[in-house]
Amino acid sequence: MPRPNDSPDVSASKTLAYILRHGAEKEQLDIRSDGYIKLADVLARPKMRGVDLEMVLRLVAENAKQRFEVFYGYDPSAPKPKVKGKGKGAGKGKGKGKKQDKSDGQTIEGASSSMEAVQLDTACVHTPTTTTRIEQDDREKLDDLESSLSSTTISNTALDAPPPPHPVITAELPLIPLPVPTDPSDPSLPPDQKGEYFIRASQGHSLKLESVSHLTPVLLDDDGRARAGEMVHGTRWELWETLKSQGLSKMARQHIHLAPTLDPSKHRITPRPTSTLYIYLDLDRLVNAGIPVYTSTNGVVLTPGDESGKVPKEFWRLVEHKVRRHVTDHEKHKLEGNGKGEGKDEQEGKDGKNGKDGKDGKEGKDIKDDDVVERVVIWRDGKDVDENRE
Repeated sequence: MPRPNDSPDVSASKTLAYILRHGAEKEQLDIRSDGYIKLADVLARPKMRGVDLEMVLRLVAENAKQRFEVFYGYDPSAPKPKVKGKGKGAGKGKGKGKKQDKSDGQTIEGASSSMEAVQLDTACVHTPTTTTRIEQDDREKLDDLESSLSSTTISNTALDAPPPPHPVITAELPLIPLPVPTDPSDPSLPPDQKGEYFIRASQGHSLKLESVSHLTPVLLDDDGRARAGEMVHGTRWELWETLKSQGLSKMARQHIHLAPTLDPSKHRITPRPTSTLYIYLDLDRLVNAGIPVYTSTNGVVLTPGDESGKVPKEFWRLVEHKVRRHVTDHEKHKLEGNGKGEGKDEQEGKDGKNGKDGKDGKEGKDIKDDDVVERVVIWRDGKDVDENRE
């Protein structure tokens, strides 16, 4: 959610992300199974006060990681039936379903019991095919029951009530795209060309979507491997022992998020710069075990994990710890010569200007003159790795 010192653009972007990923139901918005919501409905929410269509379209276009998608067209699906809430006092109070008829003090259950008694007694009556013989005492019992039934009044409301309606099943149809008109309010436009904007988050939902149609499955082919890339999840070093024993978890979201690479020159999706632990998954093991892997339209690699929403370490292939260490005089001389750091990844240079961590200089600002950042392999294919460094 937005912070008080956020700029209007950042505030609007955070609010939009919250609504589309997590808060659509709380905001009483209709969300399709593919995640799309009518943009006009989103803009009508109080949280979006001060945000207009033009601003949203600009934020979507300028978002570096393409977190949002917009669609112009119309929804051919039948309107969803309105779900009516319970009436006031429905289901409350004692004697639920046993409303008494004031006219005779009888209950419907009383009538039902009398009918059951008829069935029980008549079951004892023997009816030969030629003649019917009923003992006098049995006839008296039947007369008493007939008298009891004739004095029982069943509420007309219960008898006349219409049967419960059959549930209305509405099939959701794909959105139909239309060309964006220069003036959507132009009255001369044909009715079938009057569309509207829809918007959705590319990924990151905690809302349960009924479909994965907005995601592309990853298969064990050249295209799938190219899209999945290194399948690396960035997190904090402090969580290592917990993750090692419990596995990666999707938590409240629908998927575990992975990046195809650490190199921002190769892809716009990379782990957070503040990550200090990198866990690489094994695509073949996941797919062969029946665990789905997807990519979103903006390139994030996603998996729901196993039945418990987790990816245990049996599906990991590599784990790295990002550390800072002191630079020796020999290394310092080499750094002065090329401006790059030693270690596993020369792109994470001493001055923070190269590679992922140096993209915005955040990591470089905290590095002392005699420090360098590197990634150290600590786990590989199910075994801890103890690397000796000079």
